[in-house]
Amino acid sequence: MIVIRADGGPDIGYGHLVRSSALAAEFLSRGFDVTYATTTPGAVSDVCPPAVETKLLSVRDNPDPFVSWLGDSNTDAVIADSYLVDTNYMRTVRDSVSVLAVISDDTRFEFAADILINGNLYAESLDYDFVGEHPKCLLGTRYVLLREEVRKRSGTRSPVREQPRRAVVTMGGSDIRSYTPTAVRAFDGFDMTVDVVLGPGVEHTTEVEEAADLIDTEVVIHNSPDEFLSLIARADMAVSGCGSTTYELLALGTPFVGVVQATNQEPIATALDSRGLADVLPMDAAEELLYESIDSLLRDRSRRATFQSRGQELVDGRGAERTCNSILAEAHRP
Repeated sequence: MIVIRADGGPDIGYGHLVRSSALAAEFLSRGFDVTYATTTPGAVSDVCPPAVETKLLSVRDNPDPFVSWLGDSNTDAVIADSYLVDTNYMRTVRDSVSVLAVISDDTRFEFAADILINGNLYAESLDYDFVGEHPKCLLGTRYVLLREEVRKRSGTRSPVREQPRRAVVTMGGSDIRSYTPTAVRAFDGFDMTVDVVLGPGVEHTTEVEEAADLIDTEVVIHNSPDEFLSLIARADMAVSGCGSTTYELLALGTPFVGVVQATNQEPIATALDSRGLADVLPMDAAEELLYESIDSLLRDRSRRATFQSRGQELVDGRGAERTCNSILAEAHRP
């Protein structure tokens, strides 16, 4: 059995669940049972494959209840994806299981793990500190955790159209800064259809609908759509937060304007900008600034084509497969 320790929801976002669910699906496809140990089972049900099971934990930051439960389970490996899994938490879990893999975005803790996973653009530039034996490090976009559907669609993008017809707005599972209405209004006057994706944690649907009614552009609102990847795959451009969706857009070759939605997205935004992978705006960018960025990108077919090719060269969608292979190799090591 594979156990994944992760939480998600409107208050903390859905990123940890989205990326770990890619690993869950890969393990399920190989015949493993997968259980989420979580304080948010409802969010797991919303985001993760239906075949996963859940174990409800009463606290997020104390490893003792989790380790106690692990002692009664037949676990091949534990995968932790949480900012509250600190060095002590890692050491406590590592003493109880054969393999501990930790998914992290940064270096806020010393790592006590068998495998460290950071699939971000900037991962290889960070200085990591470790406790005990040096872990196997899976760093960079070869290990970014994306859903299988992304892998299947990557590399199949149609040529960039001279006249864009569709756009997507997606600000994350909960749109924690309520930025979607601003993004919708910024499309006012463009001759195209804008698909607006609202994640399971979005609570300001009325404001989004009001923004759509105010502008002279066709807007279609989608609530937690099953066809999300189809929407971004067919879009000529997108406006997105700089979280996990960034990598789906790169893999599918969809040019985009990225708007920072949280401080932990700033390193991704910086890397996108420095590598010429997208247009990037700061947190709470004004509507006028976003409008100018959208207009500039829509007018410049050459730049959209560059973003498309660079993104698909960098992200092939096979990170979950490679990561699963590494975890299983570690689990079967004598």
